[in-house]
Amino acid sequence: MRSIKLLAPGQLEIQEINERQQITANTVRVKVEACGICGSDLALYTGRRDLTNEHYFGHEFSGTVTEVGNDANGLKEGVRVASELVKGCGKCWFCRNGLQNYCKSLNYALLPGGFTEETLVTNNDEYSFLSPIPDDLDDITASVLEPANCAYHVAMKANIKPGDSVLVFGLGAIGLVSAMILKTMGAGKVVGADRSKLRIEQIRKTGLIDVVDTADDDWLNQVLEMTAKEGVDVVVEATGAPAVLSDALRAVRTGGRVVVPSVYFGSIHEFEPLPIMRKELTIVGAKGPAPLVKTDGTSAVVDKVMQMKKDLQKIIKVYDYKDALQAFADARSGAAIKAVIKF
Repeated sequence: MRSIKLLAPGQLEIQEINERQQITANTVRVKVEACGICGSDLALYTGRRDLTNEHYFGHEFSGTVTEVGNDANGLKEGVRVASELVKGCGKCWFCRNGLQNYCKSLNYALLPGGFTEETLVTNNDEYSFLSPIPDDLDDITASVLEPANCAYHVAMKANIKPGDSVLVFGLGAIGLVSAMILKTMGAGKVVGADRSKLRIEQIRKTGLIDVVDTADDDWLNQVLEMTAKEGVDVVVEATGAPAVLSDALRAVRTGGRVVVPSVYFGSIHEFEPLPIMRKELTIVGAKGPAPLVKTDGTSAVVDKVMQMKKDLQKIIKVYDYKDALQAFADARSGAAIKAVIKF
């Protein structure tokens, strides 16, 4: 069994593993077909996150169930699935207070994770991290289900009204897919902002959204020309760069809303919070993934991915597992908007 192992920051190695993890009553075994590179994977790779206590590597995957435990929560062998949080326990403090996305750590849901040819996944009546996927959703696009779930959670937190203008800072997968989902939910003008010229060039080629370069001195004027002179109704700050939050407060209109799904690894020097009061802003965090299911218990995000399938395929760059090092390098540099490794 082939596995992409992170031995230390910056050190990836493809290994052959002969011993299989023993399945338990609460898990299913998934043969992984493809796994995307998340910003949190990059944080481990670069050393910004401590690798010491991480039990898994890779969580944006698709594949096929090959073995089930005693409590499989409806899944059977042969079912095609993709990773996504669809159920919390319903009993812990977080679940009882509407925060099911905090129910369990992925450290207790995945072993050893999606960058291995097969992984165990917790999937029982109290916690589920898998959704069945339709036959007409390919494995590569299906691997985007988990980040699409996070992006859908961002879009829900944006609480837009029809026609609202939206500015998204940071056009990695979460930012860009959030923008795409907000368009399907009735947003008016949606503008993306980034300073990576490589990424900006790629996104402009896709034609998915308008983009401004925040390295331009007049970037804010460009945004206001495209949206409204008074400022943008909703701003999503998805860069992971703390200083950009100040730009978000500048760009949003009085009475507007700022959604922050960024994982920050630093503080803001001389941050000026006064606009929060002066402009009566609503600032809300968005920590995904979260259970986003329909009344019949199936995933709403699978439907959204199917709706946007052709557009999602425009932002995916596929790598063979042997080229994992290049995939991580391109994900870091912006050469790949969404890097997906296939086995």
